[in-house]
Amino acid sequence: MNKLKKDLTIGFIIGFLSSFVLSFILYLVQNYRIGGEGFFEIFYSPALIVPILSVALLGNFVMFFIFIKLNKDLISRGILAATMVVGIILFILKFFFV
Repeated sequence: MNKLKKDLTIGFIIGFLSSFVLSFILYLVQNYRIGGEGFFEIFYSPALIVPILSVALLGNFVMFFIFIKLNKDLISRGILAATMVVGIILFILKFFFV
């Protein structure tokens, strides 16, 4: 795999996973008494997952600018692509399933 595809793939994976890790952290902060057991249940309810993932996407923009600052443009491009994909999924969930 050439460097272009490798860096884009790494950025996409980082962006996709970080949005879910940040959403898990936000869930734990909001529901600290419940714990992490109910986290995967929110994926069955679009009304719950949309606001949590929307806020978690802000963390992707922070990571995007960090990788831009480190001159890792291809990785930051992958993070931006992952942010757009998750954003489109959230848009569809918000306006068609909630």
